[in-house]
Amino acid sequence: MVQLPAACIEVGSLLMQHHANPLRETCLDSFSIGRYEVTFLEYDQFTEDTGRAKRHDIGFGREDRPVIDVDWFEAAAYAEWLSDKTGKRYRLPTDAEWEYAARGHAEIGYRFSWGRELEVNRANCRNCGSQWSGQMTSPVGSFDPNVFGLYDMHGNVWEWTSDCYRTDTNDNNCGGVVRGGSWDTQTDQLVFWLRASYLRGKSARDVGFRLVLEH
Repeated sequence: MVQLPAACIEVGSLLMQHHANPLRETCLDSFSIGRYEVTFLEYDQFTEDTGRAKRHDIGFGREDRPVIDVDWFEAAAYAEWLSDKTGKRYRLPTDAEWEYAARGHAEIGYRFSWGRELEVNRANCRNCGSQWSGQMTSPVGSFDPNVFGLYDMHGNVWEWTSDCYRTDTNDNNCGGVVRGGSWDTQTDQLVFWLRASYLRGKSARDVGFRLVLEH
């Protein structure tokens, strides 16, 4: 886990895009967030301990690959299990917390934590130029971290947040918010302000998660 300081930051975008929140200021308390996406190695311990079925790796590999085939409820259950095991409070990040973590200290005009342009082999996406791009997940930590020391905030797998995409739905029908893009998405879906809607009860080969630790 990496501890991020409390801050009042701008999240969202000035661009009038369907999948972006309007630019706004929000204030966040200090929290810690996973340096990496939760891996199969970590998640398999949860399934073994709770008697749940192991998630499918689709032939991509397990161990240090990010867990996939996990819906929102399974990700939340993992956080609850880990909290019980450790006596600490783990949960999915809020939409704003995720964006703060992904942005780092990005300057005005940046689309990615490192700058305005994609740059080759910076992340794992369909046209990112890595050995895994458009084919499969990559082992966590395969690319340089952002300024906070966080890996794969762009690409590899979409990441669940705790938010509902639409606030006028109940939790059972909530369109969950996923962030960051994946190995199978185009560059424009990797930008740190983009938020996509995904059914909470649905899993996919390019959706995973990372956790927050409350202080």
